[in-house]
Amino acid sequence: MRACIFDAKAPSGVSLGSYPTPDVSNPFLLSPGNVLVKVHAFGVNPVDAKYVIGDKFPETWMDWCARRVTGHTPGFDFSGTIVKVPKSCSFRVGDEVFGLACDPSKLMVKTLKGSFAEYTPAPINQIALKPKNLTHAQAAALPLVGTTACQAFKEHGLKAGHRVLIIGASGGVGHIAVQVASLQGAHVVAVCSGSNSEHVLQCGAKFVLDYRDGDIFEKISEECNAHGAFDIILDCVNSADSRDKEASYRSRIMAMKEITLTRGKGSDSHNYIVLGGLTKEWLQAGLLRFTGLNCFARSFELFWIKMPKARPALELLAELADRAAPGPSLVPKLNSADDFSEEAVRAAFESLRGRRTAGKIVLSIIKDIEN
Repeated sequence: MRACIFDAKAPSGVSLGSYPTPDVSNPFLLSPGNVLVKVHAFGVNPVDAKYVIGDKFPETWMDWCARRVTGHTPGFDFSGTIVKVPKSCSFRVGDEVFGLACDPSKLMVKTLKGSFAEYTPAPINQIALKPKNLTHAQAAALPLVGTTACQAFKEHGLKAGHRVLIIGASGGVGHIAVQVASLQGAHVVAVCSGSNSEHVLQCGAKFVLDYRDGDIFEKISEECNAHGAFDIILDCVNSADSRDKEASYRSRIMAMKEITLTRGKGSDSHNYIVLGGLTKEWLQAGLLRFTGLNCFARSFELFWIKMPKARPALELLAELADRAAPGPSLVPKLNSADDFSEEAVRAAFESLRGRRTAGKIVLSIIKDIEN
């Protein structure tokens, strides 16, 4: 079978090779609690392009990160068909599923076998039946970004009628978060460029603030003064990257949190949520993830996805995608959907590192049959 591996010496840090196809007749093929999936399509995420751990360290450590993951197969998102299941499993051979191929928290103790391959093992608690309304390419765009959005909103008490501000609303996580929140009855205000505003409105945002047209912080202040503070702010832009520090959304909005964030009884105490940050903040996020101890300052939190508990979020995504017409349903935007090749993977990594990707990049191994 064809599969990619991280390779610190290769262009873009990744290479494609040929490896033995898994023997489904081998009774010892699967680890306990895993299925084997024939991959139809897989999504490419910034965390893949940053060598799984690169987003949690300073930019100057990127070469070290590339060396640390050399030999591991990249990729989390996939959609495909189950070809082998363990005993006492609710899934069956032939089921079409989507989900997350591995858990990066295991990186220190085992070689990651990710989704950039023709076959991938996947933990049972990290998969769900593929939405019927979506192609494999579309379904492969959802798992990581969709699980992130669903888990973050659930943990921070999203309710119908809540006012939600989403920064970076046209990106991979952002455009799915807009749909997840709006389909659950939230009033979404989105921040993105004017060129992407039409699509973000189609995703369900009630209003779009163009960060390229005038003072974005003045616009946010005016929105809050006119319609009230936000119950949740999801910042999909904040990270340790020097390019994000220039935007300064977090510091500027937190400086006026008296008008931008709801406070007091019934309000979430950490309702400015970011998805990236400094190494010390990732350590705090890890402490919260593994022990439940929240050491973040009031009104702020860096959210870390919980992959071993992904199935409920994946099932919610499938439910939202399969909502009956004529009402709205969840549909990911594909930035591109090229065939699986070494060149396509490298191009995807470089595009994501350039940070101007609207929607999701997906690579297809088996083409969807169009009706």
